[in-house]
Amino acid sequence: MENTFPGTEDVLDNDDLRSEIVSRYRRCENHYQEWMESAEEDYKFALGEQWSQEELQTLKNQNRPALTFNRIKPLINLIAGYQRENSARLKVHPEGGEDKVFSEVMDKTLSFIDKNSKLAYKLGYLFDDGLYCGKGYIEAVLDYSKDPIRGDLKFIIDSPYGIYVDPDNKEYDLNEGAEYVIKTAKFTKIKLKDMFPHKKRVIEGFKTDNDDKLTNSSLQVEGDDDNYGNNPNRATVTIDDDYYDTSFKPDEKYTLKEYWRKKRVTKYFVVEIESGEPRKFESEEDAQAFIDKQGGGSILKREVKEMWVAAMVCGYILQDVLSPFEPRYSGFPIFQFIADWAPNASNEKLRVQGITRSLIDPQKEKNKAKSNYLHILSTQSNSGWIGDTNALTEEGWKSLENMGSTPGITIKKKRGTELTQIQPQMPSQSNLVREQTANEEFKQISNVNPDLLGQQDGTTSGRAISLRIKQAVLALVRIFSNYRYTKEILGKFTLEMIPEIFDDKRILKVIGPQYRGTVKSEQYPEGLTDGTILAFLQMVKDNKYDVEVTESDSTQTSRYEVFEQLTELAKSGYPIPPTLLVKYLDIQNSDEVIKEIEKMQQQQLEAQQQKKQ
Repeated sequence: MENTFPGTEDVLDNDDLRSEIVSRYRRCENHYQEWMESAEEDYKFALGEQWSQEELQTLKNQNRPALTFNRIKPLINLIAGYQRENSARLKVHPEGGEDKVFSEVMDKTLSFIDKNSKLAYKLGYLFDDGLYCGKGYIEAVLDYSKDPIRGDLKFIIDSPYGIYVDPDNKEYDLNEGAEYVIKTAKFTKIKLKDMFPHKKRVIEGFKTDNDDKLTNSSLQVEGDDDNYGNNPNRATVTIDDDYYDTSFKPDEKYTLKEYWRKKRVTKYFVVEIESGEPRKFESEEDAQAFIDKQGGGSILKREVKEMWVAAMVCGYILQDVLSPFEPRYSGFPIFQFIADWAPNASNEKLRVQGITRSLIDPQKEKNKAKSNYLHILSTQSNSGWIGDTNALTEEGWKSLENMGSTPGITIKKKRGTELTQIQPQMPSQSNLVREQTANEEFKQISNVNPDLLGQQDGTTSGRAISLRIKQAVLALVRIFSNYRYTKEILGKFTLEMIPEIFDDKRILKVIGPQYRGTVKSEQYPEGLTDGTILAFLQMVKDNKYDVEVTESDSTQTSRYEVFEQLTELAKSGYPIPPTLLVKYLDIQNSDEVIKEIEKMQQQQLEAQQQKKQ
């Protein structure tokens, strides 16, 4: 699924932008080349392709085996399985008490997007990419196939080899450090025409997959020899034999470069008198009109960053437009997960790594040790024959040479001569030691011990096993911490996009009539009305909310931290009212719980007064 951009039939003749894309793309290629070569090897190794073609050919020529005992894939499967088993969904937590109902509505909407877009499922494969080669990318797109007006928010997994981030970026969140991101992917002419329906004429002329505009031009200039195929001096109109292009290849693909970059633009701001919040306007005239309407104010002119995306194929810029997520979201719609990240390393190969990289050498050692040991067993078990020259005829010696290792062979020799099979020596144990050493190195380097693999010896205590499992899990905390950070960045983006793809009626369908009736309180005496939902959507648009988007079981919110502190005070003997504890505990229908507690307290007080009387 790709974004389809609106546009006209005109090709943007912007040489400055074309040069900018080409030069930045080439810089990214040079910067990421070494990492990409290592990442491809990491992926192949993890999936079982662990011998090079040169090594396989050499061993084949020597009649030696090339065995593969893949230890990396089971480790990755284990960690990936742990992630899927223990990963929690994104959840909206309230930071302030006044935002509790708002956070519940937004959380239900966020959960609907999660299920509808299969986000949790796709995040699993994003995590896998990080384990295999170091990093993975997931991209948000707007799909208008079902809802042509508002669209639906969908997510796609991008190839880690097709995303080029600004090499100067040193921040995990791309929006904090990157000035541009280039996404590359190959498409056929048919697909490109679907994506850019107004550029069919240009796309039809593509010939070579490069950035040379001249070699891919099908556009002719008026006044040339052919004059658009119409020669006015011809008496008749004929069709040449080569009129039909038999070289058309429908499956040939061309590289599309999507150039996402932050572009500085001028905006005009006016402070709203009623709320004290700034309002943004596209033009000075619109800002002045707002001042006249509200009866006062002044215009502030500021340079701000907007997200723009250009599309270039075969040297032609097919589109240069404002991001489809503007103005709700001005960041990159591409989100990265990096498993093992060292931002201050000297190069990208060291900076970004997955689980596989450090396990390649032990894996090679294991494969070679196993293959060598099998070769030795095969050759030593048939170590040859020794005998008198006249023990066999010349033809008999040739037959023995060809058939001497055949099981159950019958050999007839001359009487009085000697013919004995050479007894093989015991093979050296060095290759077995090499393999055992490689196995131990796997455990130490991967930090995945037998207990995490479920391989207990039956004598170790349960407490010791639990501690060793905890130790193995702690060794993976950095990977899971980065993954959680990626989800939080993605969750914040999704929350910001809710007003773009949901109106009040759609949200009311998502939360359901049953929940809608349970939130009646002093703050919402009529429950959730259409006006309340519209107010919630406006809060998101204006960034006037006090909530946090995290994993449902991850970092605690400030409200829960207050709850824990109050609980400790209550345990120490301080008179903390139970209603105050419930207020800071994020549970549904807390108002009803507080009322029941107050009702019970009132009944207990009345009972005590009756006893005194």
